[in-house]
Amino acid sequence: MTTLSPTSHGLIGIRGGTFTASVSPWGDITPHDGTDVLTWHVADEDRWHSPEKEASVRQVRIDGVPVVETRLRVRGGDAIQRVYAVASHGGIVVVEIENDSPSPIAVAFTRNDIITSRVPTQQPIMGIELPASSIVLPIGHRSSVRVALATGDASNIQLNTLPSADKLVSGWMQSLESASRVQAADGPLHDLSLALVDARCALLLGEVCDPLEDALGTVLDGIELVRLGDKAEVWLDELVPLAEECLQNHAQHDLSELAQMVAGVQLLLHRCKEERAVRDVAASWQRIAESRQTSYAINDASHSVGMSHGRRVAAVEQQLCTVNGRGETILLPQGVPALWRGFNWESFGFMAGGGVSASFALRWHGENVAALWEFTGGVPVIARSGVDTTWSTTKASSGEALWQVQNS
Repeated sequence: MTTLSPTSHGLIGIRGGTFTASVSPWGDITPHDGTDVLTWHVADEDRWHSPEKEASVRQVRIDGVPVVETRLRVRGGDAIQRVYAVASHGGIVVVEIENDSPSPIAVAFTRNDIITSRVPTQQPIMGIELPASSIVLPIGHRSSVRVALATGDASNIQLNTLPSADKLVSGWMQSLESASRVQAADGPLHDLSLALVDARCALLLGEVCDPLEDALGTVLDGIELVRLGDKAEVWLDELVPLAEECLQNHAQHDLSELAQMVAGVQLLLHRCKEERAVRDVAASWQRIAESRQTSYAINDASHSVGMSHGRRVAAVEQQLCTVNGRGETILLPQGVPALWRGFNWESFGFMAGGGVSASFALRWHGENVAALWEFTGGVPVIARSGVDTTWSTTKASSGEALWQVQNS
């Protein structure tokens, strides 16, 4: 799990952004259709607990995807709220409350138009002031209840047919794995993995740049959506002219972001079978890189708050794989940062130019590192390492090598 990032704001919803809602840091739910906020309150054997006022509240997005879990301390354990959205009936917010304590509890919701799996209690609500529209559901020890908030007609919604939080997490992760990913159990590489998940979930929920305000950001966003399953042909006519504009005005843009854009546009054109255009983009990129004649710094993904989401992805990916002006694929272009030393990890699906995808893994052997690499969709003209500048490979789709770590 990962804590909510500042760019997420507890956003939940369905792909394409046709239905979204926000979850506050204490679990209140604000639908973006203008309807009332849904708040929750929990009673244990001692008292009522209002999450907004409780210091014991902890919140995460499960595996970084739009499934928000809020834990509230009650006597002997936790009341656990999980909130997510499903696409059924135009968009439904599902709320699961689990009683992870040895004693029964009750949960109050402040909207009586929610769909419930059981009849609310008819007892008057005592010990707390709540809106007249509130309802209360009892929850036995080590058991749970589920409710739903629909945007449209709720008459035919069957709560028991809606997917669980676990299934939603699996579905989101399956969608995200069509693009690049980093697998690391812990450490800074794990943080990079979560940054990719967070940025891409935001894109899938509809947080995309306005092309009139940010041409390069729009191209990077669109590229990510293609990698996540959108049809390349749908984006072709919008992204290619914007990319041409960015290349013409390259002096206004960061070179590392342009490198990401070039690799992405080549992927887009490759999927549309526009191989001549792929080569034309490569030639333009070479002229630009040679004209600027400077090495460029890679943006630090840990300081990417405020970036567009496509830029956030670029800030991660450019640390791991880039394409220089000569069309060469460079794995770990800045070498191995000191904080990454000693961590084994795997990475998959990084753009290597010309529609080629690069995957590689590192295994430490003392001060040096074994690299296992594989290219799919073709083979780069040449691949090099920023870790060991003596290493390169051509015409091979996979292999392994021991890299002598030359920098930190």
